[in-house]
Amino acid sequence: MQKKLLFILLIAYSVFSWGQLDKTHFQLIQKERNAAQLKMRQVQGALNNYDIVFQRLNLSPDMQTDHIQGTVTTYYIAEPTTASPMTLQFDMADQLQVQSVTYHGNSLNFNHNNEILEVYLPLTAQSGVLDSLKINYAGVPPNSGFDSYVTTTHNNVPVVWTLSEPYGAKDWWPCKQDLNDKIDSLEVILNYPRYINGQEMKGVSNGVKTSDLIVNDSSTGMEYKQTTWKSNYPIATYLVAFAITNYTEYSQTAGIQQSFPIENFFYPEDASFNQLQTQQIVPVMNVFEQKFGAYPFRDEKYGQAQFGWGGGMEHQTITFLVNYNRQLMAHELGHQWFGDYVTCGSWHDIWLNEGFATYTEGITIENLDGLQDFINWKQNEINYITSQPNGSVYVQDTTSVSRIFNGRLSYAKGGMVLNMLRKKLGDTDFFQGLEYYLSQKAFDYSKTQDFQIAMETISGQQLTEFFNDWIYGEGYPVYNIQVVRSGIHKYQITINQSQSHPSVSFFEMSLPFRFLGSSGQVFDVLLDNTSNGQVFEVDTGFDATQVLFDPESDIITKNSTVNANLSVNNLLSEGFEIYPVPAKNYIFLRNTKNTPITAIKLYDISGKLIKTFNKNFEKLDLSEINSGIYFLQVIANNKILTSKISIKN
Repeated sequence: MQKKLLFILLIAYSVFSWGQLDKTHFQLIQKERNAAQLKMRQVQGALNNYDIVFQRLNLSPDMQTDHIQGTVTTYYIAEPTTASPMTLQFDMADQLQVQSVTYHGNSLNFNHNNEILEVYLPLTAQSGVLDSLKINYAGVPPNSGFDSYVTTTHNNVPVVWTLSEPYGAKDWWPCKQDLNDKIDSLEVILNYPRYINGQEMKGVSNGVKTSDLIVNDSSTGMEYKQTTWKSNYPIATYLVAFAITNYTEYSQTAGIQQSFPIENFFYPEDASFNQLQTQQIVPVMNVFEQKFGAYPFRDEKYGQAQFGWGGGMEHQTITFLVNYNRQLMAHELGHQWFGDYVTCGSWHDIWLNEGFATYTEGITIENLDGLQDFINWKQNEINYITSQPNGSVYVQDTTSVSRIFNGRLSYAKGGMVLNMLRKKLGDTDFFQGLEYYLSQKAFDYSKTQDFQIAMETISGQQLTEFFNDWIYGEGYPVYNIQVVRSGIHKYQITINQSQSHPSVSFFEMSLPFRFLGSSGQVFDVLLDNTSNGQVFEVDTGFDATQVLFDPESDIITKNSTVNANLSVNNLLSEGFEIYPVPAKNYIFLRNTKNTPITAIKLYDISGKLIKTFNKNFEKLDLSEINSGIYFLQVIANNKILTSKISIKN
């Protein structure tokens, strides 16, 4: 979920130094954090002693006020218990009044206090079997006009909508809003006036619309609508949502293997512009299906409904959006796989939702805009992440909303860690690993260790060290790199690393280097850096004029330096004499300055080492060398000196 709040953005930009971070991205993160701050006030949750199989929400929101009336029918299987009578608990705001609880037509006793509704079942109730009860309630949800339940207007037309992450569902219906039990299937029935001020109202919710009835109220002479939406996919409580206003509908078709509808619901005053904007969602959907597998809810729909609270929320099959900005649409669509299909199993693991959705923004740019725009996106994320030296992706303190919804760590760092894992594993194993992870945790909750196991299974690599460093550890590495010429077309790379935070002793990383030649040659190499002071030698196949570290901004690092000496030093310019030229059987190497010599070697023109000579000899034996052009290399006084020679034997 991402939310937009402009004045927070402006304040933050005046204080912090990560001004290059994409503004829309930053705005939305700040809005989400602000939303959660208001809603995350729960000190306890309902007892997890029953499994929800099906829930029917029959809701009658008052479009003119903040009042809601409803009946929630819950089908459940209770766990065995020795308590008598058996009790079930629901999360429910104190501002909502329970009018009755019925069980097989009989009223039940209950207690509603401290945002917990406790229902006392009769002695005849049995555990381990499918059972049901109904809760009738009414009231004014808390924080109306800004929080989880909103009644407001757009263009002088009433609109009501909900947004429940992380703990807002209980503000408007009795529910079970922990992160361990998804509702297996859901039905939402919306009852509302057909017309308000001459405008026809339309209600939207999760899943597929199964009926849209017109009901005449003989007592008032008014027409009402009863719109029913049904979803047969498991759904987390905080992803249940509805909205009602005078929507204009616009349908699209997507799907690579199986076609399915994308149903859009616009405010009429914005419909023309939004219809143009939403053309961008089909290419994004195609990219995601190629990378992550088929859209998880293709048997129902993907929906996008406009609402009035800046940003977006990834309600399962019906994302709510303030506008149809491609980045916002991509982020929320990414959540349908990472957040809805597979949902983080605790707020410690929020990066499994937000870090993944953030990286889907990058994948969108990479596939639709090109490499350079993707590099720019990654560099902005890195600048943001490294604006502070500390912080882990994994959330240690889940009592802090600002820490859970931390844009630098849960979003940006989580996303870029995925990018580094991709570089470590390679594209084939990385994307196959994502599909395997999704299949293993389909319609379920997941923890960080579940994701690690899935990626290890597909790649065959042991990833504990990577996860310890980058998910649970804090900070980032800083590199000092030395590159010197070590032979014909050969270069020696020495890598030293320091860390921005002491929680990580060393970041074992696959580091990318790019060597460039004067004629446009390019040589890319990935070096597995596992220890400080590690030395690598690479053969580029050409004379390099430039070396780049992390050329495509794939590594989270800051202030890293590269000191490169790639030049070819001529023996003659350093006081050495070579004769005769051309050489035959032997050649003299006269050291006129008595420079200390470390090694003398002969290479052919392909860079292959042909012979190594005694460093103390002046007369070099060439009798066994075939005629041709060669390079004589002398390592002297920490310099690599080379001269081209001709041999005619």
